[in-house]
Amino acid sequence: MKNVLVLCCLLLSLPVAAQAANDKISPNSFICAELVTMPMTDGGQPPIFEALQIDGYVSAGAGDAAAHPDILAPLLTGVYTYCQSHPTDKVADIWAKARKSQDIPKDDTWQADKTKCSDYNADPDNGSGFVIWLDGYNRGKNKTEASVLSSDATLKAFLDACVKQPDALMLDVLAKSAK
Repeated sequence: MKNVLVLCCLLLSLPVAAQAANDKISPNSFICAELVTMPMTDGGQPPIFEALQIDGYVSAGAGDAAAHPDILAPLLTGVYTYCQSHPTDKVADIWAKARKSQDIPKDDTWQADKTKCSDYNADPDNGSGFVIWLDGYNRGKNKTEASVLSSDATLKAFLDACVKQPDALMLDVLAKSAK
């Protein structure tokens, strides 16, 4: 599982902090035309950064607090293919339907309701994808557009706050840090 999160992060051409201002989306209004016109990653894959946000957002709506990186690639491929011929459909709606057909693993490592800042601080390389996913989850759970991905400064403030509060849930720190 850790390797899949690392792979997702490696497929991002820039570090999370450098992408924050450029790739934050509004999962509730993001439409297929926006997804299919985004540049592919260096590896020729659809945009994974945005997929992590959408999956977190949809996961909150489904009541699933765990990030499941093993299902991300097939979901993204299926949704991306569908979106090519349905440009006005909302990506989150398509994602939610496609997610229902996936076998969802149980008890993945990174969980919105259990992962503490100390878990991230001990392994930030593997946790980078989770931060992106968790931001989408927070926006879906709290029905907000507030995001730590709004700028490099808000992302840095969240990560700094997490360092200072190792026993706090990442979700709680993120929700307070989101602007």
